[in-house]
Amino acid sequence: MIDDLEFDTILPNAPFRELHTKQIDHAVDHVWDSLLATTAADIRLLEPLFRLRGLPAKVLGKQPPAPLGDRPALELFSEEGFVMLRQDKTPHDGRATLIFGAAGKFWSPTKNTPKRFESPEAFLAFDDPGYVKTVARFEAFSDNLGTRVETETVVAGTDAAGARKFRPYWVLIRGPSGLLRRSWLSAIDRRASSC
Repeated sequence: MIDDLEFDTILPNAPFRELHTKQIDHAVDHVWDSLLATTAADIRLLEPLFRLRGLPAKVLGKQPPAPLGDRPALELFSEEGFVMLRQDKTPHDGRATLIFGAAGKFWSPTKNTPKRFESPEAFLAFDDPGYVKTVARFEAFSDNLGTRVETETVVAGTDAAGARKFRPYWVLIRGPSGLLRRSWLSAIDRRASSC
């Protein structure tokens, strides 16, 4: 991981973007611990959306995805092929950041799993034509109401062809993706409030 990596420097001109925020009535240290501990089972929409994504492969007789269970959500995303680019262990000066990314041909019904990378640097350098790169962040900021948590996702093609192929897929998945992000933020809030 790259300790000082800033999200805005990775795909600065990404044409596909979404941002969601949630105010949580707890201190940033506690909220950050809750964010890192949130499990796949905590995120109510995660398993149904993963199953939906795996439906084309199942129809074609391939192995359906395994149940997500109670594993940490970040572990699950790493297993899926997302690369952890930065993960602050604790907040510093009232702020903590987590950044992860993936590259692939996500619009493909059967070949939509992310490309595997050996390191964050390999992901950042990747520019093979015909792909898109997506980068997501979770960030927690201390404020006078407790903690503001943001999650932002950006996507850019490695070339014009990749961006063009991704555009219709983005129209299709942007709504469910937003629901998933809001479900994840609510899961963090529930976990912070229950501990």
